[in-house]
Amino acid sequence: MVAKDKKSAVEAYKQVNEQDREDLIKSYLPLVKRVVHRLAGRLPKDVDIREMLNSGIIGLVDALEKYDPKHETNFATYAQFRIRGAILDSFRTQDWLPRSLRHKSHKIELAYQRIEQKLGRPATDEEVAQELGLSLEDLQKLLSEVGSVVMLSFEELGFGHGEERFQADEWMPGKSRDPLSKLLGSEKLSLIARALDRLPEKERLVISLYFYEELNLKEIGEILGVTESRASQVRSKALIRLKNYLKHSF
Repeated sequence: MVAKDKKSAVEAYKQVNEQDREDLIKSYLPLVKRVVHRLAGRLPKDVDIREMLNSGIIGLVDALEKYDPKHETNFATYAQFRIRGAILDSFRTQDWLPRSLRHKSHKIELAYQRIEQKLGRPATDEEVAQELGLSLEDLQKLLSEVGSVVMLSFEELGFGHGEERFQADEWMPGKSRDPLSKLLGSEKLSLIARALDRLPEKERLVISLYFYEELNLKEIGEILGVTESRASQVRSKALIRLKNYLKHSF
């Protein structure tokens, strides 16, 4: 299916027969797989890829049904947000993360929040460990454990990679030409920039390398001269601080 015919097929999706619809859906399966691959790389290894693919296909069909060709947005760009959103919705619905892990994540987030609100600066590992009644070693293990929980919550905030990053609202129909939406989008970016500036230097570097340069944790660890596990812990701390700041600001 050539690009021009594919574009026409997307625009005529609601009018074509069932077989043509199936063919069009199949032609966009590589897009679904790319989104799944990007998300799966940031989540626990035991995540069910097949479930993610199924949810992604639901998002693709939703995109085909709701896409408005009157808007200038490229369909593939629009569809990836619908696909990604459907996968994240399925995670929330199934509550696939253990309650104990969510509890640990909430507990550590509150500890950082209490200390940083009290001191007006980023909390140190020693301060957080003391607040939680843990040793430094146990705190580091906890930071590794809750990484997937914090990572998922940031995916839900639109803190994605590459072309996904902070742009979900821009590609939704009816919003690209709304001055208020543009203003709010600009404010969101400004808010995120301020939140990043508040991070300790090493954590800001890890966030930059992970989200902007799109390096994996192993590569980041090599740059910092630390293990992959340690890089994961630094990322968790940075995301916890960012989440607390953004949640309060939003």
